[in-house]
Amino acid sequence: MTATRPSSAQQITRRGVLSAAWGICIAASGLHSVMAQEAAEVRMQLDQQALNAVPGDERVGLEVTEDTSPAAQGLKAHSSPGKALPIIYLIAGVLSLPSIRGAVQEMLRRTEFGGVVIDTRTSPANIRNDLTAQVDSVLVIRADGSTDSVRSTRVTEDFLKRVLHYR
Repeated sequence: MTATRPSSAQQITRRGVLSAAWGICIAASGLHSVMAQEAAEVRMQLDQQALNAVPGDERVGLEVTEDTSPAAQGLKAHSSPGKALPIIYLIAGVLSLPSIRGAVQEMLRRTEFGGVVIDTRTSPANIRNDLTAQVDSVLVIRADGSTDSVRSTRVTEDFLKRVLHYR
């Protein structure tokens, strides 16, 4: 019985195995980072500082317009004296949960605009400052009309995931 050698096209080399293993690891890590960036479709009313909290690559797919509504005018009227009047924007589109959290945290820092309201009765959810909401807190209005208020320190990505996918 004579042993035959596989052709060179069929030979598996250590270099080939290592290259394939590295390729799989790199692909898996890229897939993991995409999966880790869960997203939600939202509509937000925010000022320039909060808009700046949204990374530029995510802003590309958003619809961004200046908000001239009476609610926006009310926020402008409560801006800090001695500062320029803020521009209030409406943005709509899909944002990653870390970006939504960053924008909400920035909105909460602007205490002159009150607290933050996340209204899930509409689709997409509407996130805005509200002068009647408690400062340093987020008021959640669920699809069924029930409400819940949480302190700003409890606004995490997991919290947003539960709230924005509540239906």
